[in-house]
Amino acid sequence: MSATASEVASSRSTATAPSGSWDWWLLGVVVALVALGLLMILSASSVMADQRYGDALRFVTRQLIGLGLGLGAAVSVLVIPWGWFRTGSRWILGASVVMLALVWTPLGHGANGARRWLDVGLLNLQPSEMAKVAIILFASDYLARNAHQLNRAGGLLPLLGLCGVPIVLTSIQPDFGSTVILVGLVGYLLILAGLRSSWVVLGGVATVAALSFVALLQPYRIRRLTSFVDPLENASGDGYQVVQAWIALAQGGLTGQGLGTGVAQRGFLPEAHTDFIGAVVGEELGAIGWLVMVACYGVVLWRGTTIAARANGLYGNLLAGGVTTLLTVQAIINLGVIVGWVPPKGLVLPFVSYGASAVVVHILCIGLLLRVGLESPARRTR
Repeated sequence: MSATASEVASSRSTATAPSGSWDWWLLGVVVALVALGLLMILSASSVMADQRYGDALRFVTRQLIGLGLGLGAAVSVLVIPWGWFRTGSRWILGASVVMLALVWTPLGHGANGARRWLDVGLLNLQPSEMAKVAIILFASDYLARNAHQLNRAGGLLPLLGLCGVPIVLTSIQPDFGSTVILVGLVGYLLILAGLRSSWVVLGGVATVAALSFVALLQPYRIRRLTSFVDPLENASGDGYQVVQAWIALAQGGLTGQGLGTGVAQRGFLPEAHTDFIGAVVGEELGAIGWLVMVACYGVVLWRGTTIAARANGLYGNLLAGGVTTLLTVQAIINLGVIVGWVPPKGLVLPFVSYGASAVVVHILCIGLLLRVGLESPARRTR
């Protein structure tokens, strides 16, 4: 497929050096969250990993591999020509669709009734994580190119149709949490691009109705919703994880019980090193440690929205806004599950939870944010 004139112009415009600067606040807080994550993964998983696999460092080692891959992806994002992000976004979306389809081949790996992973040897990759960034890249480029047609059906349908493919493939794995994130990202980018308010309301109602219907199709999702209303009512069943997370948080007090001393090490808290690692932070580092961690995500939101606001053009604004939304909303949902504000979704805590695919994508997201900042005009000083 030949490049359009606008794509060529975009690529040529990247010949000059970026005029922006590094966001050291963002870099610093992400390094802090990654370090916290490695420490908490080791504390929460070492006993279990040693008993089950004979290797206490199994999950830390795999997380480090994911961090290395993510760092390589972020560095690539920082050095490739800016125009390539736009010209390559359709191919990235296509690659994510192929990866999502491959989970149904012999390469796919299933667990707990879901088929969400690709077995590539040392690591199991989760294509739905890659699809999140692919949709942000593609939708940002499409909306920036077609902003003048945004409020016409002819301008919306191609975007919704193409983004709908990975969304449907993710939903049938099934992965309801990631499906909600993908749908939310498309909706947020449409709003950010200037979609008419009446269409926003109509689309929002239709989306909520569709997601509610999908959620109620599976009995286990109904049980999750029921247990969410009152986890203590079914503390030995579907409410077990949340109740154990509450116990962990309560035992942590103000300053924590200390590393390696929590309920996770005694096997009472399932998914301690993944979905519920925030409870481990609360128990072992206390309310102070928990609040510091939450403040770090607040800094990510602050710097991300600042980069989006200063972006050079609608494309950079949408790209940075989408990435920031992905990171912060996923953190809010994960921590909301732990404190009982959100039904269990199976989403990891960015940079802190164990998950090689997730950490690759989240570090890549930071690379994208930094690149948008570098491509934005430097602030004028008086």
